[in-house]
Amino acid sequence: MKTIKNLLFVFTLFILTSCAPKVMTDIVKTYPVSTTPENIRLYGLNDTVPNSAEVIGKVAVVDNGASTNCKYDQVLELAKKETSKYGGNALSLTEHKEPSIWGSSCHQIAGMMLYLSDTIIDNYQPNSFIEASEIRKEKEKRMRPTPHTIYANIGYAWMTSKFYLPSGASGNPKNGLDWQIGYEWVSKSGFGCGLLYSGYRSSYDISSNSINVGLTYVAPQFVLKQKISEKWQFREVLGLGYFGYRESLKGESASCSGLGYNFALGAEYLLSDHVGIGANIGYIGGSLPNQKNAGYQKSDDERSGIFRLSFDAGIRFYF
Repeated sequence: MKTIKNLLFVFTLFILTSCAPKVMTDIVKTYPVSTTPENIRLYGLNDTVPNSAEVIGKVAVVDNGASTNCKYDQVLELAKKETSKYGGNALSLTEHKEPSIWGSSCHQIAGMMLYLSDTIIDNYQPNSFIEASEIRKEKEKRMRPTPHTIYANIGYAWMTSKFYLPSGASGNPKNGLDWQIGYEWVSKSGFGCGLLYSGYRSSYDISSNSINVGLTYVAPQFVLKQKISEKWQFREVLGLGYFGYRESLKGESASCSGLGYNFALGAEYLLSDHVGIGANIGYIGGSLPNQKNAGYQKSDDERSGIFRLSFDAGIRFYF
């Protein structure tokens, strides 16, 4: 019977702790406990902190993946308990994430645990906490991915699929010039969307005539960016859209189109707040209708389409 009670106690304790949000702290200094959690002074995101404020540590209350007791007053209470535990008498919030359908269902907060010797606010005297907070906020802002980007790239591409030439033709249309123009928007978290136009041009010869080969791809993009320093950021893109093929000779042309897809990895270097350079390696593929008069027989397991690998570099404009 005692064993069963112990198991029930452990199970109940597990349930209670798994429902609680996760509390993380980074302590730099402690004082004797002098204030109860209920009496911890709270400073909101836009409140001015007294000049005497001394940071004793950082605290964050976040979703542990299965949190339920995470209303705003509940997570605030946890942060105040940690502040009181290490001798602080004030808490200054630096971040508050509200519940959303795309993120956590919990309120999540972060802040500085403070020790105040007085509560005087003198705007004419130095305030080390405010100065440090402004520096931190500016650094965090500069470490966010740039929200809006217009870019233009040029490079070289290689077709990885088969390309059938008419009898008597010469040349290598599988290698050619590649270019891209696009727009991207990303949120503070780095997720976003965009639009890409990509072109490709090459040629081959037949009967002393040059046949121009052109590929066109236009598609909306899913974008993810990560800023690893104030100057460098990485990007990954994935898209699905229109894919077109065209051959032209002396004003006459033939074309067909189908569904295409693309993905790419890239890096960007910010020359300034509004101008940068970048490069990416990418892959674009497209399925085309069966060409019955193309002069060859397609096996049952062979796809009709064109796929190309490209390397491009160019300029970026940020705003």
